Amino acid sequence: MIGAGGGHSAGKSNKPPSGITPEARAVLKVRDVLPSSRTSLQVVDFVRVTTPMGISSPAPENVAKVENAVAFTSYSERVKTVATWIPATKQILDDFAELSGYIEGALPYYVNLAEEQGLLTGDGVGEDLHGIIPQATAFNTSLLVPANGWTRIDVIARAIEQINQTNEIEPTFVVLNPKDFWSVRLTKDNFGRYLLGDPQQIGNPNVFGLDIVWTPSMPAGQFLVGSGNPVAAEIRDRMAMQVEISTEHMDYFVKNLVAIRAEKRLALIVKRPGSFITGTLASSPIS
Repeated sequence: MIGAGGGHSAGKSNKPPSGITPEARAVLKVRDVLPSSRTSLQVVDFVRVTTPMGISSPAPENVAKVENAVAFTSYSERVKTVATWIPATKQILDDFAELSGYIEGALPYYVNLAEEQGLLTGDGVGEDLHGIIPQATAFNTSLLVPANGWTRIDVIARAIEQINQTNEIEPTFVVLNPKDFWSVRLTKDNFGRYLLGDPQQIGNPNVFGLDIVWTPSMPAGQFLVGSGNPVAAEIRDRMAMQVEISTEHMDYFVKNLVAIRAEKRLALIVKRPGSFITGTLASSPIS
């Protein structure tokens, strides 16, 4: 709980505090590469083609044409709530104006951090989001040729190839842990030149045209190649971020306490799991 005397020195100076320096925070990037739209539903239903039509064939005149068929399967994802809260005294919020601003920024950050982790690795059980990685297609390691050797960049290339071979949606991004991103970024050729460009170049890094998204939310040694096309996956927002303050919690009113809550509601719809490939980089023979 945040209260008087709980974090700043009182009585030592009449000079107002210059502000609060926040803790180190990761830049959250995963939501930015996924499309999103609003929904008013509690449960979002969608349909996938599970058995596509067969290819047509030439047919001579006055002969019965070959019948085709298609099969569909319906799926649904429930909207989940991501939330957190913190108690504080009314006096400290009145007397320490910078604290209110800090809390109003910190609580949403930690909600968004939980959202990012859920978008990537949530197992969909209970109130967890159903993340992309648990639904993605496993990387086909047979595409790598041991005799030729390979780097992490080759692994990403073969994941793109795997998507291309199955006629899935062209990928637009690859998600890496920062440790793996820098291993990729520092890969050199036999002449000591960086394969992904001069270190002085300005701009967002990419590999084979894919935006590289690096985030600590991705487990080290793992990768995700996928598409930002809404046909592949989409975030459905039921409620945007809200930060609310209330005394209506237990005996908070008589104790001059307040509860500050941040929350949002959303569902992740992965429509084309084959458009996302996930696997490990640990087997790369070149560090």
